[in-house]
Amino acid sequence: MDALMLRFLQGYVRETFGAPVWQSVCRRAALPVETFEPMLRYPPGLADDVAAHAAAVLGRPADTIWEDMGTYLVTSPGHEGVRRLLRFGGVGFADFLHSLEELPGRARLAMPDLDLPEIHLTERAADRFVLECRSHLKGTLRVMSGMLTAMADDFGTLCLIEPAGDDRISIRVLDQDHAAARPFDLARPEE
Repeated sequence: MDALMLRFLQGYVRETFGAPVWQSVCRRAALPVETFEPMLRYPPGLADDVAAHAAAVLGRPADTIWEDMGTYLVTSPGHEGVRRLLRFGGVGFADFLHSLEELPGRARLAMPDLDLPEIHLTERAADRFVLECRSHLKGTLRVMSGMLTAMADDFGTLCLIEPAGDDRISIRVLDQDHAAARPFDLARPEE
């Protein structure tokens, strides 16, 4: 999981702030490389350390960087596959939320060695949910918050999404039909 988070963090900082900023992060973190490979293994916690250095370079909290990265993973044109994987979860936002428990299994179909955190959703009421996501990486919950926010926008749903503890996210659906949903078709669009 560290490798994937490091690769996404690298892509987010490079695409959003530029290669020189990413190079500054790498120097500050005393990294021997500037490129992370998603299939390699890195020391546990390295992703959180690099995010802390990125926070110092960018002058932003690490939680904000992780959350913005989660949004980037869903909205960046270069990551359409992530959005498509998530949209397979249902017609509406509530369906999508219920499908999140299946996400680690679906992701392992594409990448068998991928070790995603287990996800559990509790529906407290028709418009209130609590998502549990346990991971050794501190940034995982914030990345998930950013992804959920982007997906709510994708479905045209107005939500209040807030971290509610070390491993939980509180989700309150305020308006299921706040805006038009972004078009989605099961068939991959032709290039």
